[in-house]
This record gives sequence, C-alpha cells and structure tokens, in this order.
Amino acid sequence: MLNKVLEICEENRYLSLNRGFLVVKHENEVLGQVPLDDIGVLLISSQSASFSKNILNALAERNCITVLCGNNYNPQSLIIPIVSNCLQSKIIKNQITASEPLKKRIWQQLVIKKIKNQALTLDYCHINSTKLNLIATTVKSGDADNREAYAAKLYWQSLFGKDFKRDREAPGINSLLNYGYAIIRSAMARSIVCAGLMPALGLHHENNLNPFCLVDDMMEIYRPIVDLFVYNITKGGESTLNPETKKMLANLLLVKVQFNEENTQLVQSMHYLANSYVKALEFKKPVIELPVWEGNKDGITIIE
Repeated sequence: MLNKVLEICEENRYLSLNRGFLVVKHENEVLGQVPLDDIGVLLISSQSASFSKNILNALAERNCITVLCGNNYNPQSLIIPIVSNCLQSKIIKNQITASEPLKKRIWQQLVIKKIKNQALTLDYCHINSTKLNLIATTVKSGDADNREAYAAKLYWQSLFGKDFKRDREAPGINSLLNYGYAIIRSAMARSIVCAGLMPALGLHHENNLNPFCLVDDMMEIYRPIVDLFVYNITKGGESTLNPETKKMLANLLLVKVQFNEENTQLVQSMHYLANSYVKALEFKKPVIELPVWEGNKDGITIIE
C-alpha cells in the first residue's frame, strides 16, 4: 500500500529518475532518493522545483497523485492517472446516469458522518459536543436545510474560539488546515481514480470550474481528523507551518480507522469508501459503507 507523502518545499530543487527511485538534487548535490513505489502523494510546494514529464508519467503509472500548491499551501492543481480501472467506462456511465434521489441520500450520509466526526473531535478536545450530535440527527436527504453549514459555524467557534474564521488565505491555524486538507484531498483523489470514478462528477459539489467535485464530497468526513491534528499542534505551542508541523500532518494518512469492523489506515479506508460508492451506483442502492474513526485518549492512533 502506497502511503508516503513526499513534499518538495525548498527552492531550486531538481527531480530526476534513477532505476526506480525519485532523486532530489540541489545543483549537483544529491540530497536524497525515494523508491517510486513508496510514494502515494508528491506534494510540490516549492515555487522553483524542476522536474520532467517522465517523472509525472512514472508516478501516474503507480497511481500516485502529484499536487501543485500555490500560496498558503492551497492546491492549485492535481495531476492524476486517467487509466486505472478496467471497468472505468461502465463505472463512469453509472455515475452519469445516477438518479438525483440516490445522490442526495448518499450526500445525506456523508454530511451526517462529517458532523458526527466533528462532534468526536470536540469530545477528544474535551469540548461539549451535544449540540453537534443533535444537529446530525436532523440532516435531511440532500441536506436540504444546509445543516452542514449550521454545524460548521458552531464547530469552528467551539474548537478554535469565537474569533476564529476559516479563511484559506489566512496564516497560522488556517495554513495548517490548508496543508492537512491538501494531503487528504490528494489521497482521496487517488482512491477515486483507482476505483474507476470520474472525479469531476460530484454528489453535491457542482462547480463547473472544479474538476474534483466528487473528491471534495468524499473527503468531507475526513476533515475533522485534520482539525484534531491541528488543534493538538496548536495546543503544543505551534501555530505556524514549518518542517516539524508538516511532518506531524503527514501522519494523517496513517490514522487508525475501522472499515467493516477491521482496523486499517485512513488512506486505505479511502479506497474502500470509493469502491463502496461504485457498488451503490451499480446496484442503484443509496447506501455506502463509511469508516469509523476511533482513537486513544488523544483521539489519534497511528498504524505504521
């Protein structure tokens, strides 16, 4: 299972291939090399990294996602493999012909799980989650009453204080959240493509300028895990994005979750989730299997 996040964050780095390894150089000095088969996400946050098309092709052949970041670590583009499932044409046809009631029922399940996971994050932070759990019981098909947004307002104020505002362009906590979300977004994109799904065909998100609507739908349930990581980082005295906090956030993909009563890594559960959606489309049943997040007293258990 590929699960490593490799970030190129320093300027003037040159990437090359050598016998199945991705080699990182500065001028003529080799700084390190990583087996291509071990890379799940290549994250390019440097503004002056140099690499060839051959590298992108080699990573795509291994179902690796390459993420190109802009300011504040917001992903500007994802480079994803387009041929990864022998039944892709059939699966995409099922996506296109899926009924609105089916999609709305599945989106309802995702919203409920997201709000419940937000409540779980508050629990692990020793913050009262009663209101959020109550909101989760009132979500209708398609989230017609937009309970997700109502829960989010209460959640952010409870977690980071009444003065906190989620702003992708802001520094501090927001930059940490951006980085964590970039990691899970790229991993979710990889799982969706591997399952043969078209990432542009979403359940709820329908922005014509967003080619990853389904990715943004599916990753919603994982966002609260990022939030807990960031909460623990800030409580530890850190509030900036630096090599140490990046290393902490890279462990997101290794968080222990349960899927079908079996323990697995978060990154693996994304594959199960995507394939569960494929089955729902095939059998036209609006039910998907969702991972259960259970941790220790800090809310985080890592499976190496």
